[in-house]
Formats: sequence, C-alpha cells, structure tokens
Amino acid sequence: MKAVIILGPAGSGKSLLSGALCYLLKDMGYDALILNLDPAAISYPYDAPDINIRSYVRTERVMRRFGLGPNGGLIASMDIAVKFTRRIKREIMSMRPEILIVDTPGQLELFVFRQAGIALLREAIMGIGDVRAMAIFLFDPYLCDSPSSMLSLLLLASSTFLRIKIPMIGALTKIDLLEDEEKNRILEMINNPRLIMASGELGGILSAIRGINPRAIKLDVWPISSVTGQGLDGIVMKIEDLLGEE
Repeated sequence: MKAVIILGPAGSGKSLLSGALCYLLKDMGYDALILNLDPAAISYPYDAPDINIRSYVRTERVMRRFGLGPNGGLIASMDIAVKFTRRIKREIMSMRPEILIVDTPGQLELFVFRQAGIALLREAIMGIGDVRAMAIFLFDPYLCDSPSSMLSLLLLASSTFLRIKIPMIGALTKIDLLEDEEKNRILEMINNPRLIMASGELGGILSAIRGINPRAIKLDVWPISSVTGQGLDGIVMKIEDLLGEE
C-alpha cells in the first residue's frame, strides 16, 4: 500500500489537491481513498472522506467543552485524536487501498511541529507493515512573491521534511491563476537558490543553512493546478517513481 501525505501552509490547496489527485488515480484504475486528518474540517472540495478523523474528534465540540479558541481547540483535538490511532489504523487496514491520500490540517505548524501530529502519521499510517509513504509539500504562489517570502517557505518545507523523515516532493499550486512569466519566475527562484542569495543578507542566511544541512532547501517542485488538472499526471508519475508500482 502507498500513502501520499499532502502538507503545506493554510490556504495552499491541500484538500483541493487531495480530491483532484484521488479522482485522477481512480480514473487511471487505481483503488484510491482519502483519509482526512483535520478534525476542524466541516466541508470538503471532494466527496466525503473515506476515512475521517472527525468520526472520533471534532474541533468545534472540543472548543465548546473546554472553552477554547480555534488554535487551542485544534491543538487539543490533535492531542485527543492520538488516542484513536489504533482505530484509524484498523479502518485503513480493513479497506486496504492501493493508494491512500492523506489530507492534513490547514494549520501546518500545529500538525507537523507537535508530537501529536507526527504520532498520528507514524502510528496510524506508517505503522502499517507494508506501507510505502511519501509527502507532497504545497507552495502557494501568493506566499512566493519575494525572496524573503520564498526563503521562509523553503525553510518551512525543509523543517517539515526533517520532521516527517519520508521522501518528499513539492508542488507549486494554483498555476491556472498565474501568468507564465510569474510561474516561471517562482519556479526559477525555487530551483536556483542563487537568486535568493543575491538579495544581500538573505544570501548569507541561506548559505549558512545549506552548510548545516546539504539537503535543506533542495526540493523537486512540480507546477500544478487542482482545478484544471494541469501537471497532476507528473505528480502521479513521481508517486510511481518514488513508491514503485504494485
């Protein structure tokens, strides 16, 4: 079984890609399912998730019960959700899809950088004996509008990779909303760190980071649109390449 974990900052299009990728995989003959790990999600840009963490914990109920705000409610929800990892794992194993698409919470930092989120991934998904897992980190083009913004996002992607410790590729989303010139500028900035290094002080920071970790800020990034489907076939090819065919 393969697992594809969709990660990225809030608003980058994680749920939209989860649905579009799942539909495409099904059209290609794969048995693909979606697991929703966002206890705060009340609607989805796809049919209802095949497996849903909200069957066990719902953020709005946690907020009411403990008098918490949105962020506190999500943190508490994730902590509670860890108690149900065995049940989620059993659901996955009972369905045994060829490819499991994992739709993660909107607030990346509350998921990847807290132990509860990592525990959910490792115990409920990667704890399945024969699973082969990878991640797709989404780059929102509207968060890539300057060298400093791009550096921040690349650092976030690198930190995410170091936390989850599985193969990861990148996807530049929403390219249907971009002019070709803007799309190419962003991709060039991602693929050619010298453009960031040329911005004075940022270059020194980038050089120091890459000196500590040679793999930092080095990611294959695919331009895609979950609305038009552009580039999704390349993502599928990368999934097959990284995780192998059945």
